[in-house]
Amino acid sequence: MKINHYHFNMEGYELVDKAMNVGYRMLLGEEITYEPNDSDKVEDMVFIPDPTQSEMELAEDLLEYFVEEEEYEKCANIRDIIKLKKVINKLIWIKR
Repeated sequence: MKINHYHFNMEGYELVDKAMNVGYRMLLGEEITYEPNDSDKVEDMVFIPDPTQSEMELAEDLLEYFVEEEEYEKCANIRDIIKLKKVINKLIWIKR
């Protein structure tokens, strides 16, 4: 029974990790292509971030996740995106 529970947790972890990495790639503006299929396998599923989240909310969630995962290069990229977004927002506000 514990082995099945462990397997379930690992599968859940892999799903979250896959979703977070897709969100990271989207945040970086990478072209993400999906090929539709009729598969019901987990590895063939498409994961996208919550569409109700703002880009900043997504960035903050991703930053928190990748800090916990100790993926510091991704953290630095996300931090830079957050800083750049704040500068752009200030510049837009000044021009109004």
